[in-house]
Amino acid sequence: MKADRVLAIAKKNLRALKHDRRTVGFLVAMPLLMISIFGYTFGGNVTDLKIYIVNLDSAPANQSVSLKIVDFLERSDTFDIVKTYGPEDALANPVAIARDEVRGADIWAAIVFNETFSQDVAEMTSNSGEQPAVVTVIIDGTNPNVVATIANELQTTVRLVLGAQAFIPPIVIAPDLVYGQDAEFIDFFAPGVMGLAAMMVTFMLSIISFVHERSASTLDRLLSTPATEGEIVAGYALAFGLVGLIQSCVILVTAVLLFQIQIQGSALLVLGVILLFGVGNQGLGFLLSSIAKNEFQAVQFMPLILFPSILLSGVFWPIEAVPTLLRPISFFIPLTYAVEACRSVMIRGWGPGDIWFQLIVLVIFATIMLTLSTYGLKRRR
Repeated sequence: MKADRVLAIAKKNLRALKHDRRTVGFLVAMPLLMISIFGYTFGGNVTDLKIYIVNLDSAPANQSVSLKIVDFLERSDTFDIVKTYGPEDALANPVAIARDEVRGADIWAAIVFNETFSQDVAEMTSNSGEQPAVVTVIIDGTNPNVVATIANELQTTVRLVLGAQAFIPPIVIAPDLVYGQDAEFIDFFAPGVMGLAAMMVTFMLSIISFVHERSASTLDRLLSTPATEGEIVAGYALAFGLVGLIQSCVILVTAVLLFQIQIQGSALLVLGVILLFGVGNQGLGFLLSSIAKNEFQAVQFMPLILFPSILLSGVFWPIEAVPTLLRPISFFIPLTYAVEACRSVMIRGWGPGDIWFQLIVLVIFATIMLTLSTYGLKRRR
């Protein structure tokens, strides 16, 4: 091996890289993007959980323990108190109203203080009471991380309010799970993995396949046939969508057999969501492949799409754990809606009428991607 030959080959490759401005930009920008997203996202605390407060405590304001707890909760970054019901509100059953909001996934939880809450705390503190005061938490149990966060925050708040009395303990926190009574982390995680797998397969296969077929002139030969651009795009979309669907079936069956995950709703609806999501990602891959000149440039698009989707779409942790600065990006990522739809069907047992918003978003995503892909093919023809 001669050093001068090695150096000559290295110079040739670096010289070629120098003239590819997109690749140079990728080599500089991609590490910055990765460290920024990973640095901001990992270790983030769950914040801004939407909750209701139902405070039926009849004690005077200067003696109300519940008001002190609510005051601490209002100053907490963990909770976003959407509405507070008090004994003065003329409502027939505020607890039932709050439960309906949790059941509809409009809020994560409702914290309920009963009529004798402060009195029960006082009696337990003076050792004259038989039963501790109870804080009932009506909670959406689909996400174990959220359940744990709410319970820990309430326990911490109770300790802050009661001080040394917290060790007695005169207050008991009673969770009332609306969904996911027996849910474990795998039940929360599996729908996210299904959506992520479908995205990676359809997007990566489509973008590489299109660039390869274009460089091999296969796409040009296909365009010379009577097939229309829309038919070509639809054919690719169907093929890669089915590949993603088959992979999701494997994940779903394996998760059921090995980990006994919950499927409260229709498994066919879950697979339908995955197929629709896969079709949209195929269109995205086709669209981006038209920009890339070769396979190497095509690969550069993958981390730009995959990393934000993986970290900001709620696959591994709830959206509320994403830093506030990056959270708005989550709502522009299609994977967010695919994962939420799958979780709602599998854990909450929802049907098509309950996940209509997520379905509409995925239909719009697929329609736009396929339309732009078809337009790109027409320009090429």
